[in-house]
Amino acid sequence: MQSRQRPMDVSLTNRRGMTNVELVITLGLIILLATLSIPAILSARAASRSTQCTSNLRQFGLAMNTFATNDPKTRFCSGAYDYYSDGCPDTWGWVADAVNMGACLPQDMLCPSSELRGSETLNEMVTADNKRNPNKIPPSRLSEGVCANWTAATAGSESRVKEIMQLLEDGYGTNYAASWYLVRSGPRPDAKKVESSFGLLELSGTIGPFTVRMMERTEIAASTIPLLGCGAKSSDATPLSHGLTGYAEAGEQLSKSYTAGPAYWTGSNVEIMKPGTNIRAADPLNLPSESEPGLPGSDGKLWLHDTRGWWSWHGSGSSRHCNILMADGHVKSMRDVTEDGVLNPGFVVPEQSLPFTNDTLELGTENVYSGPFLKKRYPQSQQITLKKQKRQRN
Repeated sequence: MQSRQRPMDVSLTNRRGMTNVELVITLGLIILLATLSIPAILSARAASRSTQCTSNLRQFGLAMNTFATNDPKTRFCSGAYDYYSDGCPDTWGWVADAVNMGACLPQDMLCPSSELRGSETLNEMVTADNKRNPNKIPPSRLSEGVCANWTAATAGSESRVKEIMQLLEDGYGTNYAASWYLVRSGPRPDAKKVESSFGLLELSGTIGPFTVRMMERTEIAASTIPLLGCGAKSSDATPLSHGLTGYAEAGEQLSKSYTAGPAYWTGSNVEIMKPGTNIRAADPLNLPSESEPGLPGSDGKLWLHDTRGWWSWHGSGSSRHCNILMADGHVKSMRDVTEDGVLNPGFVVPEQSLPFTNDTLELGTENVYSGPFLKKRYPQSQQITLKKQKRQRN
């Protein structure tokens, strides 16, 4: 029998591999598409982190309002997240308030864009001795809660580190920085000068935490009073002394706990308000805005809120910004126009004066209040002087 020959598969005879030119073109197109899509992906991720941060701040705002509703003094919080300045972090401060009310767990709600995984108070907690009271706060505050056994004998010990890690596990942690307005609000109402040896940074020389009553009395719009923002690196640049497994490693930089309050530009640097400063003379005649420059008070210094405790972690380039919670509960994204990380409230500084790039106003008082004090109104005499100065300029 004659065998039948199988027809040759024409497709096999015509099949061939890609030429080198075709391969190069294909690879080039893939690389081009990847190059074009990567910025979009990164931008989307950055936007997502900023949105998460905004959500965090709104939840903190709700917690503060709940605290104020239940507090006899109508305080928005019991203080800063700062051991030596306010007390044991599981009992005192806005973080403790949120956790103890069951409102939220701030440690699980860190600013997602920040490279800082904890606050400067972590170092204080590791080495704390509740018999020391450098900032002269009510002594009992240093020995409450978990801090009851924090003596010199346990400072830096393995058991202390484990206790701090448990605090973080329970939610008592943050990398956000409170505003000075929120945790100190102003000098004592009867004070003519800054009386405390600590200036206005510590409780002893100030009113204490901001209250609903204060917000209702002031003529400053609640939508412009900042309460909380993404924390900048601690000014003393002291890294974390002991590793906290699962939370932060030894040597990591830490965030500020709260902003430093009233300060002015000396001509070479920003200086916070010192003991003995005449409070009335420090009150500005006018605060910087988009339409008008700031005018100092009778002491000739333009005192403003020192906002260096916040940092623009979100976005990049012209979209770089810092999210800030306002007293009315909403969150503002303030653009870092100069792209230097900090937000200038109106300090008139020369070019390249660290930490500011220049004197570009980034926190105009119509958007974010940056005066030294939360006053009810400017004295009538100052208003008259201000009008005269405006006429002279015109």
